[in-house]
Amino acid sequence: MGNCKLCGSKQIQVIYSGLIRDGGLGKYTKEPVCMWQCEDCNVIWHDMLMENTKQYYESTEYRNSLEGRSDASAFYELHDKETLDKFQYTGTDIFRQKVVADVGCGCGAFLDFVKGVAKTVVAIEPAEAYRFIMEEKGFQIYAYAEEAKKDWKAGVDVITSFDVIEHVESPRKFMCDVYDLLSESGRAIIGTPTEAPVMRCLLGQIYEQQQLFSTQHLWVFSENNLRMLAEEAGFKKIEFKYFQRYGIKNLLGWLKEKTPRSDIDSLLISNTLDNVWRSECSAYGTADYIVTYLYK
Repeated sequence: MGNCKLCGSKQIQVIYSGLIRDGGLGKYTKEPVCMWQCEDCNVIWHDMLMENTKQYYESTEYRNSLEGRSDASAFYELHDKETLDKFQYTGTDIFRQKVVADVGCGCGAFLDFVKGVAKTVVAIEPAEAYRFIMEEKGFQIYAYAEEAKKDWKAGVDVITSFDVIEHVESPRKFMCDVYDLLSESGRAIIGTPTEAPVMRCLLGQIYEQQQLFSTQHLWVFSENNLRMLAEEAGFKKIEFKYFQRYGIKNLLGWLKEKTPRSDIDSLLISNTLDNVWRSECSAYGTADYIVTYLYK
């Protein structure tokens, strides 16, 4: 049966076998995929690796598959609105006159808002077309964190990375690269989707197939395994916060329609109720997003 791909434990089991999302919503694999989970470190993964992951992310294929377009205007249209959420994870007081790096920054939507106060912006992004655009903005450009270490080892004050670690073949190397880039007094903030326990409990395999499990997400992390990776990399102080990105209207829409993007449009669902739902999920660690805060 093999061992856990993350911690090496023999205590692993198949928790799902069926079609999973392959790119954007509504696209699925042609054949069933097994999702494995480790009973010791709790990580979830699949073995459906593409032949050339590096080429896939360096080209426009990834964005075209996920979002249908890969031009800069499409990226900003989709991701500018996420910036407020990211500042919710980071706060706004940590960037001024700092060297800031964003790993897997796409077209730089988040960094566009940071550059006004940062001392230096380091943009790390494998997609070649996006790197050309960010070079014009005056960012320090690198395809991978490994390359950035040549110039910025132990020289970055703030490292952010959102929705990236679940895509990489070696999250252990990813975490070590972040450690190497970070200055002694710096901090790293890494966000990734969780296994969304509330949604999975209520919707089961419908949610797993249509949303949670994806060919492009090689891993689904939780606090236990993220802490393990961070400690192995050398981080001494590790903290976690949970954030519920989708509101109760989305939950009710899922329950009614059994499909994503089906928010209930009802005046009965007030902003107060929605905020309570989000805050309760976040407080009890049942939210759909986890953010790791790392210090050397």
